Amino acid sequence: MKPKYFILYLCITLILSGCSPSPGKQEKEPAAHVENLSVGHRLAIQNIDKRLLLIDNNSALAADGLFYASWGMGEAAPYENSDGDTADLYDASLYLLLGESKDPVSAQNNMDTWLNAAKDSYEILEEKEITCGNHAYTALTYNCANEENPYARGMSAFGVVGSYALCVELTCQESFGEDLVALLTEFLGNCTYSAD
Repeated sequence: MKPKYFILYLCITLILSGCSPSPGKQEKEPAAHVENLSVGHRLAIQNIDKRLLLIDNNSALAADGLFYASWGMGEAAPYENSDGDTADLYDASLYLLLGESKDPVSAQNNMDTWLNAAKDSYEILEEKEITCGNHAYTALTYNCANEENPYARGMSAFGVVGSYALCVELTCQESFGEDLVALLTEFLGNCTYSAD
């Protein structure tokens, strides 16, 4: 498997498992609210919900055109996965994966790969097209079927804007009472893309 595709697969697996990458040995900034954030070269997210705390903004895969960011909402509690790694588990988590491609066809291929991986990973309850911020997305609502996933349910949106593929996933614990549709559509509505 080519390294680029392995990294892409790794990112997809991390997002679709409902857990952010483990922090490793390096010190991380504590989670904090960031009102505006740029991801990649042309995506800006403005007026981010004050309840979303930025956990990770990773451009380590930028050479491959991949960018990853994650947020937590609610109280954080330590969670140990099956590999023995410990991470903070929030009431809900929002993950963003942005793939910058050379052309719209490649971006569509990335999005299709991510969408199919989600369909294979979750118990899909509904699939529909939504529009947020003048951009169309395929939205999935689902239950998290994997026993190792600490989250019970979620909603994801997949889209292509020009030569960019985007996957935004919002997953939560069973006790989380917020409206996932409203949270995700508000987040997507605050995403703007500058021209290719």
